[in-house]
Amino acid sequence: MFGSGRRFVAATALVFALALLFLGTWNGSPSRAAVASLSVPLDSSSPWPEMRHDSRNTGSSPIVARYHGDRPWAFKTGRGIFSTPVIDGNGTIYVGSADTYFYAISKNGRLRWRLKTGGLIDAAGALSAFDPSLGSTPLTFGSADEELYHVTTPRAGRPRIVWKFRASVPPVPPQKVDWWEGNVAVGSGGNLYAGNTGGTAYAVRPDGSQLWAFTAGSSLWTTPAFAPDGSSFWGSLDLHIYHLSATGQPLWRTFVPGYVISSPAIGSDGTVYVGAFDSNLYALDPSTGAVRWSFKTSDHIYASPALGQDASGQTNAIYIASANGCVYSLTPQGRLLWTYDTGAPVRSSPALGAAPGANHSGIVYVGSSNGRLYAINANTGRLRWSYNTTPSNPVLRVRNNLNASPALGKTGVYIAGEDGYVYSVPYDYCLHRRDPRCSTGATPGLTRNERRVFPVDVGGNIIPSSTVRGVSPATAFNLRLVVRRQGQTVNAAILNPDRAVSVRPRVGFTAQESGDGHYLYVVPNGFLRPDTKYRLRIAGSYTDNGSNMGNFNARGPKAGSFAQTITLRTARAGGSLPLKVGRNAVSAMTISRLSVPMPSFLASVNQIGFDSYHWIASTISKTKHHVLLWVVGALPGPGGRDVVDPARSFAFPLAGRYQGNSVILTSPNVGLQFSFGNVPLRRFELRGQLNKNLSFNPDANLYADTVCAQVPNYGAELLFTGICNPTGVLAASGTFTSAAYRGPANRRPAGVRAGRVSLIRPGSGTDGIAKVSLAGARLPPASHHVAAILLTDARTGDPASVNYQTETSVVSDPKRRITGVRLTIPAGTQLPARIRAYVIVDGFALSQTVL
Repeated sequence: MFGSGRRFVAATALVFALALLFLGTWNGSPSRAAVASLSVPLDSSSPWPEMRHDSRNTGSSPIVARYHGDRPWAFKTGRGIFSTPVIDGNGTIYVGSADTYFYAISKNGRLRWRLKTGGLIDAAGALSAFDPSLGSTPLTFGSADEELYHVTTPRAGRPRIVWKFRASVPPVPPQKVDWWEGNVAVGSGGNLYAGNTGGTAYAVRPDGSQLWAFTAGSSLWTTPAFAPDGSSFWGSLDLHIYHLSATGQPLWRTFVPGYVISSPAIGSDGTVYVGAFDSNLYALDPSTGAVRWSFKTSDHIYASPALGQDASGQTNAIYIASANGCVYSLTPQGRLLWTYDTGAPVRSSPALGAAPGANHSGIVYVGSSNGRLYAINANTGRLRWSYNTTPSNPVLRVRNNLNASPALGKTGVYIAGEDGYVYSVPYDYCLHRRDPRCSTGATPGLTRNERRVFPVDVGGNIIPSSTVRGVSPATAFNLRLVVRRQGQTVNAAILNPDRAVSVRPRVGFTAQESGDGHYLYVVPNGFLRPDTKYRLRIAGSYTDNGSNMGNFNARGPKAGSFAQTITLRTARAGGSLPLKVGRNAVSAMTISRLSVPMPSFLASVNQIGFDSYHWIASTISKTKHHVLLWVVGALPGPGGRDVVDPARSFAFPLAGRYQGNSVILTSPNVGLQFSFGNVPLRRFELRGQLNKNLSFNPDANLYADTVCAQVPNYGAELLFTGICNPTGVLAASGTFTSAAYRGPANRRPAGVRAGRVSLIRPGSGTDGIAKVSLAGARLPPASHHVAAILLTDARTGDPASVNYQTETSVVSDPKRRITGVRLTIPAGTQLPARIRAYVIVDGFALSQTVL
C-alpha cells in the first residue's frame, strides 16, 4: 500500500512536469506588457495604499528610511492578524483582524475607529483616490461574512458604509463559502478587484456594481497585478497562474505543481514573477505564460516577490522569501545574488525601501515566524537590524508569528502578527537606540554550522537550551531537526522516526513526523510523573529533502546523522481539577485561538481559520480520574457573554483522564469544518494543566492527526504537496487558550424536559438510530440553540465513536422550536454492551439514561 502510494505521487509529479512543456494561450489575443505604468487612481498621498504598494505589485517604496526620533508602539486587537496594513496620507493605519473588526489606528498607535463585520478578516484592503462626492478617501476590504465593504475614512468620527458587494457566483466545488480572502486592488478607472475562497475573481465598479467575474478551479487569494493595457495576473489554489484581459476574459493560464498564494509582480520589461507552493519562484512571459526560468528554494513559497529597480527604472533584482526561513535576492535572469536565513519559516512578503545616504541603496523588510522584523541590506544581503516583536505575555509569546507582510509608512515600518498586535517600528530605530528587542547580529539560538534536534515550544519556536524545566505532566514533546551549513538551513528530513526516540524513565509513547520531516511529535500514552527528570534521546539519520521537491512525501537517501539528548523536568503536581457538575449548572470554559504552526505548511493555508475557532466546553460528568465535556460553537452575545452559535458546525465530546490539575482530553471521531468540507480527525488531543480560573497554562498542547486519503476533495493533493508524511498521515501540533465561561449555555434550560432515549443499534449494513423528544413550555428555538444525544460506554465513560457533528439532526415544530433530537449511528459502528445516553441542550445535560 505504501509502495503504490509512492508510485502514484511520482507519476503525478511526472505528469505535472510534462504539463509545464505545453503552456499556451486561451481565448483572445495574447497581451504583451510594456515598461509603461498603468494609470490607477490610488490614494496619491498614501505611502502604502494596498497590499503590494502599487498596480504592478512591486512591493517597493521610494521613501528613504530616516530616523525621526520616535519610538515603537504596538496596538492590540482581539485575535490574530494575517492581513497587511495599508496607510493613508495622514498616517492612519488600516488593518483587519480575525476578531471580525476592521481597524483604523492613528499614527501614534491609538484607535480611531473599528468597524464590525460578520466574519474574520485576513486580507488587506485598498485605498482609492480621494472621492469629492464622499469627501473622503474610500477604503475597500473583504470579510469572511461574504461581503466586500466600501467605506469612508473620515478624519474624525466613524466611517460610513457606502456599499457592500456580495459574490454573484456560487462557490466552485469543493469550496462551500464565498469568503473574501483575496486582497483588494485598485485598477484603471478606480475599479476594484478581489478574489475569493469560492474561486472567482471579481471586478467591481466604484459604485459597487459588478463589472465582470472570472471563475477559476479553486480559491483566488492573491492580489492581482495590472499590465498597462488593463489586463491582470492572478494566482489560484487550482495550481494555475492566470492572465485575464481588461474585460475579464482568460488570455492564458500556466500550470505549476503547487498552490499559488503568492501575488504576481510585473517587472519593467513585463516579466511576471510569482511564487508557488512547489518551492519555486517563476518568471513568466507576459504574452504566453511560458516559463522563462524558475528558481527553487527548499520549501513552499507563500510570500509575494518584491522588485528592485535601477536609476532608469529598470528591474534589477527580485526579492522573495520561502517557508524554509530564507530571503533571496535574484537577478532578472534568475541568478542568485544572496541569501539571508532567518532560521524560522517566512510567510511575510518582503517590502523594499530606500536607505539613507548618498547612494540611497535599498533595504529589504520582512517578518519571520520567530517574531522578528528584519531589515536587510538589499545589495549585500547582510543584516542591517532586526526587531523582536515577541510579547512578554506568556500566552501570546508563543503566537509570535509575523505572518502578515510589512507596509512602509513615511516614518517607519508597520507589521502585524498572529498575536493580534499591529507593530510600528521607526526606520533604523535599532541603529539609534539601545533596546533589548533590537539586534544587529545573527538570529539568536542558531550557529553557522549545526546538526541538532531542538525542543520546540507549542508555538513552533526553537528552545535553544537542551534542558527544559517546568514541563506539564500532561505534555507532548515537539522536536525539530535543524541542519545548517555555512549559515544556511538545509531542508533536512528525519528518517525512520519511529526508531529515533527513547525516553528514560521509560514512558509509552507514539512518534509521528510532519510531512516535511522537520518536526517529530512524541506523544506520551499517559501522564508523566510530576517533579521528575526525563531524558529524551533522539538519534538517527536524515535526508536532504531539497532534492525531493516535486515528490514531497518521498524520502531520499541518507545525507547525515544526528544524536541529541534533551533533559526535561516536569512541574510539581498541581491542585484538583476545577470542573464540577451541579443540578442546575455545570463548570464550563471557552476554548479558542487554536494555533497550529507545526508543520509550517498548515499555518500557511489555514492559520487564521484556526485562530477564529471559538468553543464552549461544558462539563457533562466527572468521576475519579475521568472527565467528560461537550463542545459547541460559540459567538459573542449581549453584554459580552458568549452564546451558542448553531451556525458553527461544532458539536463533539472531549473525554479524558486527569491527575491533580493535569488533564488529557481526547475526542474519538471529531471533524473540523473547513471551507471545503469536514475533515475527520483520527486523533485530537488537548493537553495541559487547568487552573482554578479555568485557564490552561501557556504551554497547553494541541495534537491532531488525520489519514490524508480520508480528507474530502484534497486527499491526493495533500499527498503530492508534502503536507502528509510517507505513511500517509497529516500530523500537526500547536496550542490553544481557555477561560471561564460566563453565560447561559451551561445552565439547565428552565421548563424543558427530555423523554427517554430510544436506541436501535446499527448492523453491519444498516444504520442505527438514537432519538429523544423534548417537551415543556419553553422549548429552545433552533435558530439560537443546539441539542444533541451523546452516547458513552456506561462502564468507562468514554464516548461512542460517532461523528456527532454530521450525524445529529433536530426536529422542530412550526415555530422552529426544538421538539426532538435524532442521532444516526453509521452501519458497522461498534457500540459498547451497556450505553449511557445523555440528552444535551447547548452545554447542559438534561438527562442521562442507561440503555
